[in-house]
Amino acid sequence: MTLRGHRGVRQLGKTLADNRSEAMRFVARRSCYLVDLTAVLCSLATVTMADDGRGLRRGGDPQQISISGLSSGAAMAVQYAVAHSSTVTAVGAVAGPQWACAGGSLSRAVNACMCGRDALTPTIDTAHRLAARGAIDDLPSGKPQSLRRSWVFQSPADETVTAASGGADAVFLTAFIGSEPELDRGNAADGSDRAGHGIISPGGTDACADDGTEASFIRRCGAEDNPGKMFHALFDAQAPYDPDQRAPQVPASEVWAFDQQHVIEQVKSSHPPLADDYFNAFWFWWPDQSARRSNLDMASTGYIYVPPSCRTASSACRVHIALHGCKQDARQFAQLAGYNEWAERYRTIVVYPAIAPSEAVPGAVCRLPAVDGVADAAWIEPNPNGCWDWWGYLDTSSNKGRYLTKQAPQIRALEGIIAEVTAPGSN
Repeated sequence: MTLRGHRGVRQLGKTLADNRSEAMRFVARRSCYLVDLTAVLCSLATVTMADDGRGLRRGGDPQQISISGLSSGAAMAVQYAVAHSSTVTAVGAVAGPQWACAGGSLSRAVNACMCGRDALTPTIDTAHRLAARGAIDDLPSGKPQSLRRSWVFQSPADETVTAASGGADAVFLTAFIGSEPELDRGNAADGSDRAGHGIISPGGTDACADDGTEASFIRRCGAEDNPGKMFHALFDAQAPYDPDQRAPQVPASEVWAFDQQHVIEQVKSSHPPLADDYFNAFWFWWPDQSARRSNLDMASTGYIYVPPSCRTASSACRVHIALHGCKQDARQFAQLAGYNEWAERYRTIVVYPAIAPSEAVPGAVCRLPAVDGVADAAWIEPNPNGCWDWWGYLDTSSNKGRYLTKQAPQIRALEGIIAEVTAPGSN
């Protein structure tokens, strides 16, 4: 029943006089009305917290920035953390490939970095060369200024990003940071050591093992909890991990959309050259780029979860950027991946930037034939699975390798998002 204006209040008063028990069923939508016979039980009116309209501006603590992701999101998380190692304090990677493994080549990205068909080689020297020429943050004494902690999950049964590549990423992080990441390979008790490709959360909707029916790539393997263990490793490694500290499922209505487009426009205004994603056989009238590519392959909307303790302008909470993987629905990832249920425990604002969806190639990548080197042709760099740019699909032939640096378009967009989240907030 909905109450509107004074007429609604008079009707409520009459109802209370006639039948007090029936009046208990009234729930105020925005505020509680007082009437003669009793107060209208404000404490019992359950109001879903609506978007507060503040968008990204949250006054987050710029000294406590961390980032993580799944699959291509994991690759981008490590790329961002390496490029901005003077401002990022911690990084997590779930089923992600070795940093800089692809070398700007899609065929190598698939054949070596994901499927393990070709040998992997150390990439730490690449990081040092990029730092020496200022393409990424400086590395005083060869180590990052702020990046200190890392966490890696890699299921041995993953058929999309092999255990060898996940292990190589852990080796790189050890060499780059100077300390080993906490490496989680799952366990036999809940089957997470046999999990398919995806992030594991108690709220997952896909089966633990790969059964060919994956829809969300958010897997349920008993009580296994990738975000919970990740946040523990990145923020509170000294104390024992306690899975009981996980909060109940956060309602979908508490995950708010934000305008990502205005951040993208700031990057686009500098006109960064972008590789084509169409084959132009007609030169003059057929486009070289889709609207999606012209938008850096990013969506116009991202998502954010602000836990209750971080909803005041003076909260100065941690900021964590969580990046979805290929073929994933960004909104579903924001709602179900499991980060939100730990956000209040660690007073952390979780931001979910988004890549625009596309028509995905069906099937597990590593069950398909090897990718031919023709895929590396400079005139077309497609991204059919909606991945973050971890092999250089936005780079033209004249700026190969940019995807690893602070000048990479998507890295610049993430930097803009972080700048806005950490800007002073207002109530």
